Amino acid sequence: MNAELMPSELEAGASWDPLSRVRSSQGTPHGWWEPSLGRLAVGESARAPGVAAASYGAVPGSVRAAREFGVASLSAWGMSEPAENLRLVISELVGNACRHAVTGGRPEHTRVTLQLKPLPADGAVVCMVSDPSPQGPVQVDAHHFAESGRGLGLIAAFSREWGWNSVDGHGKVVWAVCGSEPF
Repeated sequence: MNAELMPSELEAGASWDPLSRVRSSQGTPHGWWEPSLGRLAVGESARAPGVAAASYGAVPGSVRAAREFGVASLSAWGMSEPAENLRLVISELVGNACRHAVTGGRPEHTRVTLQLKPLPADGAVVCMVSDPSPQGPVQVDAHHFAESGRGLGLIAAFSREWGWNSVDGHGKVVWAVCGSEPF
């Protein structure tokens, strides 16, 4: 896909609304984020019928590991259709977290957590990535030949909807709903 043909994230359904479906409290019954899985230690993972999660250090190798975990989770759930879009979205979200969310100390000790939640009735999966930085993603106006700065545009182009939320005292969660067709 040519970068100049990609829609901006606002045109493609990006949500900056703080009332979106990711919630930081355990009392929200319709929230996608599982707070208990958000506390996995670096290197730990968990997979169940309705959710999968893994935590990584903020290092480049984490992007590939997260991508492989995501595709394996889809396979375990019998969902192959959103796999290609999910690979790209995971790469961008985890890559951005690894690049921008190191808050001090060593990157390998900065926890980046991936959670996936299947929405089989919608043929979709919710991809959520948390990191310790409270600052939300920022769109930059990347030049056509720039080597970086197009990640949010890619997320918007390859997901049905995306956004981010603060998690009280624990940074933020950036999320995207991946599926082959709109809701």
